[in-house]
Amino acid sequence: MRSKGFKSYIGFVRSILHEKIGTGTPVEKEYIPAEVYGVFGGGFYGEYKNVIDYITISTPSNATDFGDLTVGRTTLAATSNGTNDRGVFGGGNEDAVLNTIDYITISTPSNATDFGDLIDEINNLAATSNGTNDRGVFGGGNISGEINIIQYITISTVGNANDFGDLTVPRDFLGATSNGTNDRGVFGGGHGAEIFNTIDYITISTLGDATDFGDLTTARQMLTATSNGTNDRGVFGGGYKSEHYNTIDYITISTPSNATDFGDLTVGKSRLAATSNGTDDRGVFGGGYDGTNYLNTIDYITISTPSNATDFGDLTVERNSLAATSNA
Repeated sequence: MRSKGFKSYIGFVRSILHEKIGTGTPVEKEYIPAEVYGVFGGGFYGEYKNVIDYITISTPSNATDFGDLTVGRTTLAATSNGTNDRGVFGGGNEDAVLNTIDYITISTPSNATDFGDLIDEINNLAATSNGTNDRGVFGGGNISGEINIIQYITISTVGNANDFGDLTVPRDFLGATSNGTNDRGVFGGGHGAEIFNTIDYITISTLGDATDFGDLTTARQMLTATSNGTNDRGVFGGGYKSEHYNTIDYITISTPSNATDFGDLTVGKSRLAATSNGTDDRGVFGGGYDGTNYLNTIDYITISTPSNATDFGDLTVERNSLAATSNA
């Protein structure tokens, strides 16, 4: 693992068009983060947490302190522009509902910085992005009642969020993920006029209203979601209806259809957060609430292989209603 505060990169060489290998002509180099970090921010346990933890997703272990959000809060949402390395945390609640968006450089542990504002004070929302294509979207949530609003930001450019369109139904406590640069975002589950099994989808680069995708295997709220990026599998884990679910469902993000059973989390829990290392295929689920205890547990799965989750390690502090993202 890299030392805290040190940004390390590995390069890979790509031929420029018409270049003749071996002529000594300079080649173009691209750089990607040397490791994929997952970050977990905010949450609640006895107080509103400003904690950001990080893990190296490929290596099961306990989380390490990353830094602090600009303000401690719960029921927030997070996403990133993938290997371009910026993570954003939006909305949430600290006694009063917030419109705050913070940002971090995911490969560089440090405190978060102010990014701008959501279009209103919103909590219980969900977020995803089209990766290095640089658009982040925040969907649903609560503004004195459940909303269907989707809003967007350009992740690399600090500023306020703008209106994108609407979900098919107003709801909060939902989960969201995407297939990265393949440009489809999905929003699943949530609470509104009822507890929903609804999955909606959008094309992230194209402003407009969401379209029906299919249904989760069971209606629930307070769930979370992640994916293996352009490999096109999304997973929704945990949640609550009449019980705290250990359910993991999966979908093929590019193909509207109903979700299929994937396996189980290590325990039933709600108000958890998830992220992944993208095409490297590992998803992680952190924190949450099992009906009795606030949790520091992190579980992991191989997203392309339906099976039960395995213990990964622990967050630095127990909490629920947190948010997660990564630089994959």
